[in-house]
Amino acid sequence: MWIDRRLPSLRQRPGYGFTAAAAFVVIAAGIRLALPGMPPFLTLYPAVLLSAFVGGRRAGIAALIACTALAVYFISTSETAPHSLLWDIAAVIGFVIVCSLILFVVNLLDKSVQRLERERRTLQLERRRLELAFKAADMASWEIAPDGRLTWDDNFYRLIGLDPANDAPSAERFLSMVHPEDRIRMSEARKRMKDGEPPPPRDEYRFYRPDGKMIWLENHRVSVDQDGRHFIGITQDTTRRKKAEARITMLMRELSHRVKNQYAVILAVIRETSKQAQSRDEFDALIQSRITALSRSHDLLVHGEEDGADLQELLIAHLDNFGVRDRLSTHGPQVRLSSTAAQYLGMAFHELATNATKHGSFSLPHGQVSVTWRLDGEPGAQRFSLRWEETGGPRVDNAVSRGFGTRVLEQLTPSALRGEASIKRNVSGLIWDLTAPYSGLGMD
Repeated sequence: MWIDRRLPSLRQRPGYGFTAAAAFVVIAAGIRLALPGMPPFLTLYPAVLLSAFVGGRRAGIAALIACTALAVYFISTSETAPHSLLWDIAAVIGFVIVCSLILFVVNLLDKSVQRLERERRTLQLERRRLELAFKAADMASWEIAPDGRLTWDDNFYRLIGLDPANDAPSAERFLSMVHPEDRIRMSEARKRMKDGEPPPPRDEYRFYRPDGKMIWLENHRVSVDQDGRHFIGITQDTTRRKKAEARITMLMRELSHRVKNQYAVILAVIRETSKQAQSRDEFDALIQSRITALSRSHDLLVHGEEDGADLQELLIAHLDNFGVRDRLSTHGPQVRLSSTAAQYLGMAFHELATNATKHGSFSLPHGQVSVTWRLDGEPGAQRFSLRWEETGGPRVDNAVSRGFGTRVLEQLTPSALRGEASIKRNVSGLIWDLTAPYSGLGMD
């Protein structure tokens, strides 16, 4: 009730309500005594009404009791009313009944107002929750009245980048900001709503904000009248979802490419290893080490996501397994590798490290391996050069055995990168040179 907001202490502290009721009763009695010619109960009715209204049900009952006593006194001392006992009793009973009805009606009104106030607060809370949910979900609401008048909420202004103080809702301006390829479709939906024909319940379109940013919006609408001219709807910014969908599509294509390429590489490894191995145990050992090398390259690609694998990280990952990290030196710029380049270079590093551990520099305590790479030429036409050079190893014959490792180094890897490679052996150890267009690495 309004008194709960104006004078809350009267309801929260019963003593205040009773004090107010006593004041009303005293004032009513004073007026009645000052005007003895008035009807006996005339000033007592307002006292009961005001006491119940201001102080609540209990204060009203207290005022009724006090006013009943005053009514008995006034009617017994009245000079204008007949002094029949039955008439006096009937008059007092009538007074009590009327005042009781007053208390009953005021109490009903009080409860109704309190119930409406609770409902108002609940609706206000739900509205705040809905506004918060809409804002968190990048959603907004709008309405098209039967007369075509368009209204939208503050969230809609925020979504489309307009100023609520200066930009009134306008269907024409809104359509002018829709992407040209989607504008015709949106205009047709708008025309169908004007004509009372059911438009699509959902549509998605591109929208240019005043700041030049393009966003994706999705509308959901429903008619709320029988004529089909009154619509309410919500609009959601689906830009992030669209980007996520495009990213998923790209990743699925990349995954398909990687899986197919991985299968081809694994089949080639199995085929060539079976030619090289002299026994089943040797085949098992070779195939396990080579498949493990492929998995290391794959791990780097997964961690690198769309940026590919880093060349130096790929090299170190393959040599760490041999425990010779402190005998490896590297130098070169940062180079990102595609999945194909990472897989073939990973196989090459694995074969080189395996050979160096068994027959080359890593087989002796003081042997070293230096890996250097560089990029030459202008951007867009750069060439990639890499050298693996062993020193401090045993003397080796310059004759090159034609095993799987040699095929990886001289044929498979340069072919995959559209480049050339060569192997040389000298008194210091093996040297492997690789050159390829930077575009062959797949990340230019």
